Amino acid sequence: MTDLVGGDDGGDPPYPFFPAEQFSLDVAPGFPAVHRQYRRLTDQKDMVCGAYALAYLLRAYGFTERDGVDVTVDSVAAVAGTALESHNAEWLAAVREAVADGEVSPERAADWFPHDHYDYDLAESEVGGTSTEGLVRACEAISDGELSAIPIPSTVDGEVQLTDAGFDTVLSVALDGEFDAQLICNYNLTHTLAPASLLGHKYGLPALLARWDAPDYFRTLDWDVGHFTTVAARASRRDSDVRYLLVRDSYKTFGWGGYHLQPESFIRRGLVRADDDRDGGVLLVVPTSDRDAVEQLLSAADLQTGTWDNGSPYLPQSTPFED
Repeated sequence: MTDLVGGDDGGDPPYPFFPAEQFSLDVAPGFPAVHRQYRRLTDQKDMVCGAYALAYLLRAYGFTERDGVDVTVDSVAAVAGTALESHNAEWLAAVREAVADGEVSPERAADWFPHDHYDYDLAESEVGGTSTEGLVRACEAISDGELSAIPIPSTVDGEVQLTDAGFDTVLSVALDGEFDAQLICNYNLTHTLAPASLLGHKYGLPALLARWDAPDYFRTLDWDVGHFTTVAARASRRDSDVRYLLVRDSYKTFGWGGYHLQPESFIRRGLVRADDDRDGGVLLVVPTSDRDAVEQLLSAADLQTGTWDNGSPYLPQSTPFED
């Protein structure tokens, strides 16, 4: 229920009032550290959303450099074997040609062409992006084995394991504070709300609060691609079964500086990807010392671990860090 606050005396029009005690928010561990690293980034380049998410998480855990090389989105993408599609490779080649011809200084190439310049060589593939195998390997390699990215596929042998209950178990492990965990989700965007004024003309915090129990009121994204985001928090409301996830996006124009609310059920459907030919899932990033305990909890909930095929290849082309 909402109360209308405002007067009938010709002053400001009434607006809906939502008492704070109606809501509860389960915030992921280490939120300040993650936010400090996340806010330093601008919008992602093409194909690197998975590397983007892992990069700021690694830095939040304290892995800001290795072998004297900064941990950046580009260096993580290289280790993760991210692939570019042909148009991205052509744009990168054009930037490098301009540098070679002296038209652009090497120091300014990344600033002048922030979406076309990559610091390291990346393979070219018909389908680009970052595989879950690559992210699992990159997390372990860059942290020198101190962090693990535990992959949990949404389906196993054609059966959905990230059911409502299964996804709730994963979220509980990530958010209840027992482990220093972070959750990366890999889902199809067409199942999620369009979180920007031009893409989702109805999307806004007052509207979300007013339509909390009816998220189908909002427009969904007309963008049939897989995407990686991280979960910052889970929001619930008294007397409502509908819960929302606060996600961090690699597009800062979405939501509020990249943060936006998505119905938990919508994200789960996007993870399952029942209506396309690729798979989704989640990565639980935890200290390796906690891996066994986390995997025991997952096993007790009949959740199997393992990478999934999101359509992107694992094609390592360059090595920013020493082995």
